[in-house]
Amino acid sequence: MFSVRLLSCALLGIYSLLLSDDAWSHAHLVGSEPPANAVIAQVPKQLRLRFSEPVEKSFTNIRIKADQRTLNLLDSQLQWDDSGKNLQIQMPDHAHALDYEIEWSLLAKDGHAGKGKLGFKVKPK
Repeated sequence: MFSVRLLSCALLGIYSLLLSDDAWSHAHLVGSEPPANAVIAQVPKQLRLRFSEPVEKSFTNIRIKADQRTLNLLDSQLQWDDSGKNLQIQMPDHAHALDYEIEWSLLAKDGHAGKGKLGFKVKPK
């Protein structure tokens, strides 16, 4: 009886660790402006991405597709805050598409890699 209880507790502990965010923590997107899948009236002048943990700026790649065409971004268009978690992207002046997709790949300061994408649409009134 004792060994069954001990085994049950051990399995429960292992199961909890496997499902824990801390055990599998990777940098991921926690918010954006505009939000994912938003439909907005005009192209924003800037985008904001908020990540779950500080990232290595030099190992971060951001790509914006506008109506399936990749927009070229300059380093000066990417502005990180002091925490290393928040990125502001100045949109190119020539961005007038209706369908946008932002893709990123990054390396967090803790060494974990992360990647993802989000999209939004522009529907003028």
